[in-house]
Formats: sequence, C-alpha cells, structure tokens
Amino acid sequence: MSNKETDEGRAVLPAEYELYIMRHGLAVTRDVTTVMDDAKRPLTSEGKQKMREIASGLDRMGIEVDWIVSSPLIRAVETAEIVGDALGSKPPLDTCDALKPGSAPEALITFLAKRPNRRRVLVVGHEPDLSELAARLMGAGRNANMPFKKGGCCLITFSIFPPKLPGRLVWWLPPRVMRKLA
Repeated sequence: MSNKETDEGRAVLPAEYELYIMRHGLAVTRDVTTVMDDAKRPLTSEGKQKMREIASGLDRMGIEVDWIVSSPLIRAVETAEIVGDALGSKPPLDTCDALKPGSAPEALITFLAKRPNRRRVLVVGHEPDLSELAARLMGAGRNANMPFKKGGCCLITFSIFPPKLPGRLVWWLPPRVMRKLA
C-alpha cells in the first residue's frame, strides 16, 4: 500500500521511518573438505540470478530507499549491491559490523539512529539474527517464529526512530513472491 492510499476509508499518513529487512541470497555452501572462511562465501550464480529477479520485483513494487546497510560478509554485500543496482533511487551502500552473525539488534538500531536523515533503509543480513531483529522491532518477543528465507524481505514502519513503541509490519514476502512480481 502506498502512503497515499486509504485504510478503511481513512487517509494513511506517510510513515516517518521505513525499515526493510532482507536476508542475503543463496550462497556457496560450506564444504567440510575445503577450508573457506564463512565471511568470504559468495552468492552462487543461481543466487545472483534469483536476487536480480527479487530486486526487479522490489523495483516494480515502487520500493525506494535512502540507504542500504549490509553485513560485511561477502554474500550479504553482493545481495545489497544487486538490490541497490536495481532500485531507481541508487541508494548509497555501507557495511555494518552490527549485521554480522550473532550481533545484538540493539547495536544495529544504534548504528541506524546515527543517520536520522535517512528514513527509508534496507538492511541485509543473516538468520537467525534477522528474525530476532524483526520480532523485537514489532514487539513480538524473542520466541516469535518468523524466519526469513534466503532473499526474503519485510517492511516495518515506525513513527519515530529509534523506536519507542513497536513498529508496524506492513508486509513480509518470501523470495518466490518477489520473483513473480519481476
């Protein structure tokens, strides 16, 4: 729903802060016979193709962001670059250690809050941390079962950021649906 549409006959005011949360695409698997640093695992060629389709679907949905923030791990950075290239707004891309696996949601919230002029933000990271982040931001608690599939994305809006109250889940889409929108 765009910010100008109505909800049960009432005008919906534009969200003051939009946070898109996305899991990285399909990456090369860890092989026990080779020693590969987890941080250096890239997207597979299939993963890159599917991410291009997902990014095209996001663009067709009219998604515009002011900033993309990615985990510094290669598979997340590659995902963020593909999405950034597909979006008409061509947002700047930064990496953030608070999106590394095992990081606390509060560290990411603190990082994002340092850029108050960027109100439409896409973060790209890893599971199970993204599920915990989304659940915390919506007030659902740590035990909420809301896993992100690879390439999956959701939009949570807030009246202020950092949030004082739980955000509003606008949509949560699996990668298959976003590819069909392309």
